[in-house]
Amino acid sequence: MPSLETANVGKAVAARVGTNIREVRTKLGMTQAQLAAPEFSISYISAIERGKIRPSLKALSILARRLDVPLTFLLEGSPSGAAEARAVGYSPADSGPDQKIDVELLQASVLVQQKQYKEASQLLDPIQPERITTDQVYRLYYLRGEIHYGEGDYQEAVVDLRSAVSQGEGMNDTEYSERARNLLGKAYYALYNYTLSLENHLRCNIAIENNQINDPFFSLEVFSNLASDYFKLGYTDDAIKFYHRALETLDAMGRDTKSFALKYMEISQHYKTVGKLSMAKDYAMRSLAVYNMREEQRLVGMTHQRLGKTLEKMNDLDAAEQEYLKAIAIERELSDESSASACLTSLAELLLKRERIAEAEQNAQDALTFARSGNDAQSQGQALIALAQIRHKTGDFVAADQFFAQALEMLDTSNAHEIAANAYFRYANLLEERGDVQRSLSAIKRAYEHQRQGKRVDIE
Repeated sequence: MPSLETANVGKAVAARVGTNIREVRTKLGMTQAQLAAPEFSISYISAIERGKIRPSLKALSILARRLDVPLTFLLEGSPSGAAEARAVGYSPADSGPDQKIDVELLQASVLVQQKQYKEASQLLDPIQPERITTDQVYRLYYLRGEIHYGEGDYQEAVVDLRSAVSQGEGMNDTEYSERARNLLGKAYYALYNYTLSLENHLRCNIAIENNQINDPFFSLEVFSNLASDYFKLGYTDDAIKFYHRALETLDAMGRDTKSFALKYMEISQHYKTVGKLSMAKDYAMRSLAVYNMREEQRLVGMTHQRLGKTLEKMNDLDAAEQEYLKAIAIERELSDESSASACLTSLAELLLKRERIAEAEQNAQDALTFARSGNDAQSQGQALIALAQIRHKTGDFVAADQFFAQALEMLDTSNAHEIAANAYFRYANLLEERGDVQRSLSAIKRAYEHQRQGKRVDIE
C-alpha cells in the first residue's frame, strides 16, 4: 500500500499535468472535444485537467503531440513557458530592417515559386535569425519550410514550419501563424500523419470562420486540404462538404486570369493598408506574374478529381464520372502531364468498374502517355496498374502480369509507400481470384512491407 507521502506526490503531479494541459489547450483555442477525439472521451480529458486522474505515458505522449509541446513540459513545465510564444529577432522599430535581407528574402520567395529550391536555400543559408527583425525571422522560417516541403524533406519542413508558427504566435500575428500552420498540416499529410494534418488545418479554418484571415486564396487551399484530410481518415461526408466549399470559393472569384490578377491586387492593397508590406509585395507580384494562375487552375482540376474519388467511394458513379471529366479538361488545357495522368487513371478505373472496357482502356493508355511525357514514375505506375486490371478483366492474364510487374517495379523505387502498398494489395486480390495462392501471399507480404516503411517515415 502506498504511503501518504507517495499518494500526495502522485496527486501533485496529476494536478500539475492537468493544469499544464488545460492552459495550453485554452491558449491554442481548442475545446476538450477537439483534444480528446478520437482516442479519448471528453470526460477523460476533463478529469485529467481537474487533477482527478494521472494519464499514462502513452496517453500523455498523444496529448503532447496534439498540443504541440514536449512531453516533459506536461510533466514538469510551467504553463506560461509553452503557452506564451516568444518571437526571435529584434523589433523593426529598434534600428529599422536590413534592406539587403528584405531583398534576399524576396528573391528567395520568387525562386521558391519557380521551384528553384537549391538556389533559394543558398540565399537563405547565411541569414542568422538573431540578427534580423521578428518579421524577417518569420519569413526566413517559412521559406525554409517551403523549400524542404518542395524538395520532399517533409520532416525537416515540419521543424522549420513549427518554428514559423511559434514566431507568428510570438508576434501575436494570426495571419502569419495560420499560414505557416496550413503548410505544416500539408507536411504532416505528406508524412501520412493525417490526424495531425487535420488538426492543423482545422485551426486554420477557425481563423477563417472568425474573419481573422479574409484571403480567398488561403481559404481555397485550407478547404481543399481539409477535404483531403477527411477523405484519408474515412469521413466522406465532411470531405465532400469541404470540396464543395473549395469550389464555391473559386466560383465566387471567377476563374479567368484577369479576375485572379484583380483579386491579387485587391488583397495587396488590403495588406498595404494594414501595414503588412511584405505580404502586400507578395500579392502585387502575383498580380503581375499571371503565369502563376496555372497553379490555381491546377488546384481546381485536382479538387474536381478528389471530389470524384469521394463520390465514387459513396457509389455515386454518375456524379464521380462528371467530376473526373471536368478535372481532365482543366489539366489537359494546362498541359500538366502528371495531374492529367492521375485524373485519366481515376476515370479509367471507374469505367472498368462500370464494365465500359474499351473506354477504360483508352483512358488508361492516355494516362500512361501523359505520365511518360512528364517522366513521373508514380503516375506511370498507377496508369500501368489500371491497364493491368483491365487486361485481367478481359482474361489476358499474361499481359496483366506484365503490366503489374512494370508498375510494381516503378513504385518499389519511388518511395510512394502508400501507393505501392495499395497496388500490391490489388494484385494479391486478382491473383487470389485466379487461384494463384502462393503469388497472392507474396504480394500481400510486399504490401505490408511498404505499409511498415510508410509508418517508419511517419514516426521519424
